[in-house]
Amino acid sequence: MCDQLGLKKNEKAAVRAAALLHDVGHGPFSHLFEEILRSANGQSHGHEEVTRLIIEHDPSVRKALGPLRAAVLEVLEGNSLLSEIISGSLDSDKMDYLRRDSYHTGVAYGVFDFERVVRTVCKIRESGRDYIAIEDKGRDALESYRLARYSMHAQVYEHHARLIADDMFVKAILACIEEGYIPRNYLDMSQPEQFLANYLELDDGAIEHLVLRQATGIPKKLIEHIRARRLLKRAYVLNLTKEAVPNPLHRDRLISMSKDDAQGIEKKMADEVGVEHGYVIVHLQSINIKLYERFEEYIGRKDRPILVRKRDGSVSSLDEESPISASMVPIRRLFVFAPSKHTDTVRKIAEDEFKAKSVY
Repeated sequence: MCDQLGLKKNEKAAVRAAALLHDVGHGPFSHLFEEILRSANGQSHGHEEVTRLIIEHDPSVRKALGPLRAAVLEVLEGNSLLSEIISGSLDSDKMDYLRRDSYHTGVAYGVFDFERVVRTVCKIRESGRDYIAIEDKGRDALESYRLARYSMHAQVYEHHARLIADDMFVKAILACIEEGYIPRNYLDMSQPEQFLANYLELDDGAIEHLVLRQATGIPKKLIEHIRARRLLKRAYVLNLTKEAVPNPLHRDRLISMSKDDAQGIEKKMADEVGVEHGYVIVHLQSINIKLYERFEEYIGRKDRPILVRKRDGSVSSLDEESPISASMVPIRRLFVFAPSKHTDTVRKIAEDEFKAKSVY
């Protein structure tokens, strides 16, 4: 992409280093740990902030980057053409992980014409800065890329078994923090050196071992169930569509349900069934691959739509001409997960609670 966009040698060096480091701040189980970090530090603190702390404070990373460090931080935190190569609507990261994840999960959903997309990437200038776009001749390959993203999210990343395991893990770790098994200041990012000393010791096995060694009750049991693959099961599934939930006010209330409300319902259901809190989980799913918007709406935004440069030199967003964009509506579902022997009971309780029949 750097070669295709005609970047200079120093720009390519900054982009390469940023590409190597952009996910270094991820915690155990990757994106799952985001919720843990935010619960301890606030909603603006995710793995990107940890990445910045590592680049700024870790001695080995500082030494390896040398004078390139400032340029790498600018690429990762900025809003420029170089930044878009690492994180944007059409970035190298997505094109890499879609194909890799598709291969390693044994499905074909993530396959698209990667070479064609890269060969037709171009840059346009708008409002005083450069943006990534794609030549008109690459439009069909771009549509394939978009469908690959949508399909991988719908069939792999948001598969119900993955959601169940994720929710069980997050609930276990949050309970450990709440009950004091993991000290809250252990993940306090306001003290970078001490935070990194703790954080960089954690990997998947270490966090599991920490819970199993320190915790009792639900946190320990949930981790033990994940390790033995004794996952909770789907007890209730509701598609949050006009057909399934015709009352728009009721549908909006379900879609906008807060985490506190969901936790209250979880505890209520668990009490009715007679199981420990933590064994009933309410999950709101929203799959919305926001790849297309109107051209006028993108300026200055990091999640802008993909732009197409036509043969006459004019520019538009793919949404204005795509034959499939109108059909790519968000997928929204409400799940309730519970132990296998209680799914029938939980389903009946959930149908009363949410005033709609389960589709599962």
